[in-house]
Amino acid sequence: MVVVIPCHNEPDLLGALQHLAGCPPPLGQVEIIVVINASAAHSKTVHEQNRASIDQAQEWLASRGNHWQSTHLLHLPNLPDRHAGVGLARKIGMDEALRRLADVGLAEEGLIICYDADCRCSPNYFIGIESHFANHPDCPGASLNFEHPLGQAEMEQMGFDTSGQALGQAEFDGIAAYELHLRYHVRAQKWIGFPYAFQTIGSAMAVRAWAYVKQGGMNRRHAGEDFYFLQKISWLGQVTELIDVTVFPSPRRSDRVPFGTGKAVGEYIGAGQQTTYSLQAYRDVEWLHRQIDALWNEGRFLDKPPGPLGQFLGDSFIEAVVPEIRQNSTDPKSFRKRFFRWFNAFRLMKYLNYARDKAYGSIQVEEAARTLLKASEYDAGKENAVELLRRYRQLDREQKS
Repeated sequence: MVVVIPCHNEPDLLGALQHLAGCPPPLGQVEIIVVINASAAHSKTVHEQNRASIDQAQEWLASRGNHWQSTHLLHLPNLPDRHAGVGLARKIGMDEALRRLADVGLAEEGLIICYDADCRCSPNYFIGIESHFANHPDCPGASLNFEHPLGQAEMEQMGFDTSGQALGQAEFDGIAAYELHLRYHVRAQKWIGFPYAFQTIGSAMAVRAWAYVKQGGMNRRHAGEDFYFLQKISWLGQVTELIDVTVFPSPRRSDRVPFGTGKAVGEYIGAGQQTTYSLQAYRDVEWLHRQIDALWNEGRFLDKPPGPLGQFLGDSFIEAVVPEIRQNSTDPKSFRKRFFRWFNAFRLMKYLNYARDKAYGSIQVEEAARTLLKASEYDAGKENAVELLRRYRQLDREQKS
């Protein structure tokens, strides 16, 4: 397996590498590729931090001597400004991982794992990933469990160096609310039976080398590269959820990407709240799922679509989309598969945003999380975001796949 770590202006790369080196080794070989990157347009401070990260890592690697982990540092200080970002850095590292796996005859079954330079992980990181893929021989990829630290004491317990990055309570409140939003979103998808219901966190995902090749590799997006990539992998087979291995991403705020964890924490601090999608929007999609048999048999809905769903689908859905899917399907099973290739995770997100803007508005994440608990027949009291998040984490552990 090869672990790929993009590193851009990261002060704690050495800590991440040391933490990985402290994990027990798996049966197979492990390599780590760090892509220390920037463009010529980035500030002098960024380039100085990148150089400091390289120097620290090289000195540590030299001092530790032979080790079961082989670590390679790629320094790319002049990436094209138009494309420079986390997507391109991941792509460069993952492409190199594929090349190295191919060199040793593992271009099919080798594993390419994504991590970040500001993360920590559970001690069974390598052993657990190796065991999971051995036990799921047909899965093209996996989404790993993740949990952000929710306080300074937790950060220290997880092995973060907190000496130069003391965070305030606002950051921890923000990350708790944002992680609750992420878990609510995936749990709501599972509740309606959506087939692509899994987390897509860039620092917590792994794919087989053959799947990476078949789907054309990583994209170069500046943000959301993980979502688009793992959803494409899911078209090759069921992306499994690896709950027994946990990645602990940093809860710091950041403005380096247009959306995502760091951005969400900053917005929470500014607004004092985290919003999410109404559960009714997911119910609308559930209604659509229940129409699949009628769409196959009759080519039309049994009744009128709810809420804004009809406007979102438009007349072309019944007039053009459904006939095309029916024409290329041989039975109800193949029709269902093709239908969900059309109404995939990308289209789900488009509808959720449409329904938010046109009908249901934004909902405070605590309210939405309680509503889903009640709809799932769990007790829901007046817990705050942190308490609700801990409940959602526990439910995810209990319902691992």
